[in-house]
Amino acid sequence: MDISVFIAIPILLVGGSEFQTLCLVRVLQSAGFKITVCCYYEYDCTMVSKMESTGAKVMLMGLRRSDGMWHLHKRLRALLKEVCPDIVHIQYIAPGLLPIIAARLAGIKTVFATVHQPGRVHASKAKLLFKAAAKLCTVFFCNSKAVEESWFGDSQIFNSEKIDKKRKHFTIYNGVDVDEIDRIGKEAETERIRGSLNIKNKKVIGVVGRLRSEKGQAVLLKAMVDVINAFPDTVLLVVGDGPDSQHLKAMAVDLGIDNHVLWLGQKNQQEVFELYSVMDVVAVPSIFEGFGFTAAEAMAARVPVVATRVDGLCEVVADRVTGYLVNKEDSRDLALAIIALLSDSGMARRLGQNGNERTREKFSVDRFKELIIMAYGCYS
Repeated sequence: MDISVFIAIPILLVGGSEFQTLCLVRVLQSAGFKITVCCYYEYDCTMVSKMESTGAKVMLMGLRRSDGMWHLHKRLRALLKEVCPDIVHIQYIAPGLLPIIAARLAGIKTVFATVHQPGRVHASKAKLLFKAAAKLCTVFFCNSKAVEESWFGDSQIFNSEKIDKKRKHFTIYNGVDVDEIDRIGKEAETERIRGSLNIKNKKVIGVVGRLRSEKGQAVLLKAMVDVINAFPDTVLLVVGDGPDSQHLKAMAVDLGIDNHVLWLGQKNQQEVFELYSVMDVVAVPSIFEGFGFTAAEAMAARVPVVATRVDGLCEVVADRVTGYLVNKEDSRDLALAIIALLSDSGMARRLGQNGNERTREKFSVDRFKELIIMAYGCYS
C-alpha cells in the first residue's frame, strides 16, 4: 500500500486527544499507510518522540497563535500543496474549520476529521463553524455517541458489516492497548512503588490528567475530606500537571488534607500504567469528557472507576458494573462512591475485572483498528 495520510493537529501535548491521535498513527502505520503528522502550534518533546517512534514523519510548523488564522490557513494550504497527500485527517480541535478549508483549496479529495469534545461546551458560533466543516469533510468521526449526538443530533456506531455510505458522521470509540496495560500492571513492582511513595498499607485513590478546571480535580479534593474521615490512612495520588497546579495545591492546604495528597507531576505512559497497580480506585471527576481515556485505561488495569455521569464517560463506565457514575461537581456523591469501594474489597475486585473485560470488548486497539481501516477503505 502506498497511500499517504497527512494528520493535522493544533497541539502535541500530553492528553487524551494526542494519545488518540497516536493510536490512529500506529494503526494506520501497521496497515501500510504512509503517515505524516503536522502540528501547528505548541508541542511536548515526549509526545513528538512517541509519534516519530512509530515511523511517522512529524512536521512542527512552530506557528504562533498571535499571528492569526489567516497566517495559519496560508501556511497550511501551501504545505499541503507541497506534500500532496492522498488523505488529510484533521483532528478537529480549534481552529478545526480552517485546516479543512485549506485541505480542500489545496485540492485534497478525501478529508476526514475526528471531533473529541462534546458540542455542549462550545458557543453557538463554534457550532455554526462545525456545520460548515461537516459539509466540507468526506466523513466525520466522533469518539463517543454523546459527542456525535451533541454536534449532529443523532449517533451511529460505525458498523463494518453494514456500512451506510450516505451517512457522513459516525462514532468510533478510542482504542486502548489492553494487553500492554495488563502486562505492565502484572510486571509492576508494587511493593517497590509503594515503598518509594511511602504509601505502604495505605488505601490509594488515583486521579490522572491535566490539572485544569474541566477535569474536576478541585471537586475530588473536596470529596477527599469525607473519604479521609472514613479512612484516615487514605492517600490521593495526583498524576499530571497543568495551569491549575498551584491553585489545587493551595486548596489541599486550605482543606487540611495536604499531607494526604502526593503531587506526582506528569508521567509517561509506562509510569502511569505501573501506578495503576497500586491504586484501589481511580477517580475521573470531569466536568465534561468526550471519551475518557483515563477511565478506559484504569478499567483495562482492573481498577474500579468512579466517574462523573457526563458525555462519553457514561458509555465507557458501566454504572455498578465496572465502577460508579456520580453527579458532576457533587463532592459528596463522589466521596460516597469512593468510600463504598474502599469498604468492600471483594466488590472492588469484581468491578475491576468487569472493567478489563468491558475494555477488551468495546475499547481495544484491535477493535479501533478494524473499524478505522474499514472506514478508510470505504470512504477514500
